[in-house]
Amino acid sequence: MSQTSSRASTPGGFPRIPPIITNESDRVFLCDLNDYIESEIQNVNSEEAEQRYIVYRDAFNKIIEYVTAYKPLLTAIKKEYECTIDSIRKGQQEADYLNGKLKAMASEPSTIRNYKKRADELEERNAIIEKDNEKLQQQLQDLRSKRQKREELEREVAEPPKRELKKDRRLIPGLTLEEATDLNLLYKNLDVLDRQLKDLNISFRTRYVPKSQKVDFKNKLDSKVNTRDQLLRQGLIYRAKRYRLKIAVEAAQAYNRFKPPHQTVGDAVMFAIAQATGLQVQEKEAGQEQNQGEGEKRDGSPSAVNTTSFEDDDPNKEKEAEMMLEYIEKFNELFEDGKYEEAAIHAANSPKGILRTSATLAKFRDVKVRLTYRSPLLAFCDAIMASVGAVGTKPTSELSTDCVQCALNENRLDLLSHWISQDRLMLSGQIGDLISGHCSCKVPCKCGCQALAQNVYSKLHRHHQAIVCMLKQGRVHAGIDYAKNKSPFTKEMYVEVLRMCPSLQLMHALVAEDDQGSRPLPVGVVILTVLENNSFDLVLPFIQELQNTRSADDPNTSLFHAAVLDDMDTSSDQWDCLVRILQDQGYGETATNVLSTITVMSAMKTVLYKSLADDRPESAATQG
Repeated sequence: MSQTSSRASTPGGFPRIPPIITNESDRVFLCDLNDYIESEIQNVNSEEAEQRYIVYRDAFNKIIEYVTAYKPLLTAIKKEYECTIDSIRKGQQEADYLNGKLKAMASEPSTIRNYKKRADELEERNAIIEKDNEKLQQQLQDLRSKRQKREELEREVAEPPKRELKKDRRLIPGLTLEEATDLNLLYKNLDVLDRQLKDLNISFRTRYVPKSQKVDFKNKLDSKVNTRDQLLRQGLIYRAKRYRLKIAVEAAQAYNRFKPPHQTVGDAVMFAIAQATGLQVQEKEAGQEQNQGEGEKRDGSPSAVNTTSFEDDDPNKEKEAEMMLEYIEKFNELFEDGKYEEAAIHAANSPKGILRTSATLAKFRDVKVRLTYRSPLLAFCDAIMASVGAVGTKPTSELSTDCVQCALNENRLDLLSHWISQDRLMLSGQIGDLISGHCSCKVPCKCGCQALAQNVYSKLHRHHQAIVCMLKQGRVHAGIDYAKNKSPFTKEMYVEVLRMCPSLQLMHALVAEDDQGSRPLPVGVVILTVLENNSFDLVLPFIQELQNTRSADDPNTSLFHAAVLDDMDTSSDQWDCLVRILQDQGYGETATNVLSTITVMSAMKTVLYKSLADDRPESAATQG
């Protein structure tokens, strides 16, 4: 397009628009545009107006870009068309929406009518169900009333008529009229009668048995006697065998000493046994003719076995068994009479400890009656511990544990302390755990349970538990010294102790330097461990006290700076996490101080590492 044609004007005064096709390039553009439209129309669904609109819109945009002189005009035309199309789209959408709404409004009366019809059907069905329920309920009530009448009728037939007891208006035997009307005297007589009735019941249970048991006991006695006779006969046989074996051994030993050439060892043994048998027969015949005194002189021979066989039964053992049975019966009598203190002492001093068992303790545990100041169970436990010195043996581990549990249940720590100090218990780790678990105090412990548990653990050489008890008592420095001397702790052990009983004093002790300049735990590990339980009330004072306290080696440096500089275990990411936690919780000032300290210490560590790295090549060159 030439500049002369663009400057020409129409007769009306408007500028003349140059023709669209002025040269060959315009024709080529129009042909390409037609080809583009045809190819795009073939690629899309020509029946959808939206896709055809997109194709022609792109073609129109290419025309606007190509024909620069018509660009303002074509752009205005395109804008108007797009506004018109948008208006048509919105109108179509509104029409669809209104059409749907109109259909819904048209179908609303029928829907409401269907709902009402369904509601009427459900109400009718519900009425039928309620009517059936009332009918069934009435039938059930009729059945119950009939059954009740039938049971009452059967009861009237089965039960005999009750006899009316006549009041006895006679005087009480053995009492005058004045004594029978004295209320205090009647109460005293009632107590005496109750005591006599109780004694009779105890005697009936313990001293008397049914007569039918006499036959059973007689049969048992006969069986025991038969067993004893059989064992005696078997013993006689074994004694005779032993005697023959002894003769054979002695004959073999004599043969080995002399070794006669004309006799073998078997001949010597057989000859000795035959000679001993003949001698036994002769002694038996002589024993029948001589008196009992002469028979006792042959005590070493087998013939004396019959006269001495019953001497093997030790009467002391039977007497001891009878004494134990009487001791047990006495205990049962005291226990059933309610004399629990005497029964406890009686059981604690039983011979051979037959009543110093867990079964006896369980029997006292089942008693629900409480004495004046302690329970029967505690009385038994105290009697057991008091008799340790006289008996000479401590109670078993199980019995000791039960006694400790009883003392803890009644909160008798003074009694428990006395038992431990006097070495009356068979100590175990379970006892220490019971005492330590009984404490419900906050750190430091004020009830004394942790001190007792520490004593138990120390005697058992369980140093780890003993240190935990010391820390729970507030004895932090003593616990740390104990850990360094008795049982060296690892860092994992210190972290575990800090989790169990965190305190500000313990945190300071764990980051304090010892004589060698080392710290039990790095300061970062201490802070992060305490923050696991969100204990900001401990972390904030800890950080502030370290920042306000100056180091002894360098007055210009705080203890927090020195501790961070020595901390090689906490990474920079962990420090950043700590700073974020403090900021999130609203402790901005403390977070800023920590961040500044960490930044300075990181820079110092970087410079220190760099200087160490520079010194290494120089030292290597010097050595070379």
